[in-house]
Amino acid sequence: MKQIKLVILSLAVIATMSVMSSCTRIDAGNVGLKVSMAGGDKGVSNIKYTTGWNFYMPWATKIVEIPVFVQHKQYDEFEVWAKGGTIFKVHPIVNYQVNASKADSMYQVFRKDLIDIEDGWMKGIVQQTYRDAINTFEPDSLLNNRAIVEAELSKELSKKLHPYFLVSNTTSNLEPDQTLKANIAAKANAVQAALRIENEQKAIKAQAENDILSAKRDSSVQVIAALAEAKSIQVKQDALKQSPQYIDLIKAEKWNGQLPQIVTGGTGGLFLQVPGTK
Repeated sequence: MKQIKLVILSLAVIATMSVMSSCTRIDAGNVGLKVSMAGGDKGVSNIKYTTGWNFYMPWATKIVEIPVFVQHKQYDEFEVWAKGGTIFKVHPIVNYQVNASKADSMYQVFRKDLIDIEDGWMKGIVQQTYRDAINTFEPDSLLNNRAIVEAELSKELSKKLHPYFLVSNTTSNLEPDQTLKANIAAKANAVQAALRIENEQKAIKAQAENDILSAKRDSSVQVIAALAEAKSIQVKQDALKQSPQYIDLIKAEKWNGQLPQIVTGGTGGLFLQVPGTK
């Protein structure tokens, strides 16, 4: 009797384990693919979408769960070349999601998990796309038009990953190599030095112009004062010329203070008094 109970218990355990191993649930944000492992095609053409709980026979059916929410994939750094062979480095980040309506086609093509696809086929596409796209830009354009470069990379990558994957955005983390970085730093320092010298020259020029204006102003004041004095003298002279005493003034200005004398021969003398003198 005990042996019968033990057998029944063993069978129950086996049945339970069998049921558990043949039951799975498709979580939200994922699509489930029920792949038939029987027949000649063996899953190539006989794939059905499924959701929720699924009961299946593992030896005849395979359930594949594929996430369709946004994935964040960051790739290791690698080198790319701009026009002319200038080396840059990129460290791409790709945000994408599986096109849910093409999940069955994707599985038929790759027959791998999403992580394996990311590190295999997708990685190759990202590297080749970045190298091809960046090689169309001049080095200065890559440095001065980052937004345009990123948009171009995202557009080209979307084309290459279509129709299985939908790219929401990409970031290249584009950086020049050490040699170019040093050249850029030297150029920036030279530009700053040139700007500093230019500003100093402008300050000197402004000060010189200010000094010239001050000198002109002072000179103008002196000229105006001299002209005013000359005009005043001229007015005075014109007024004097019109006065009856002008001739007397001229004589007075020229007189040296001595009275003229006329002496005649003999014992007598003649003394002439200048008009206006006593």
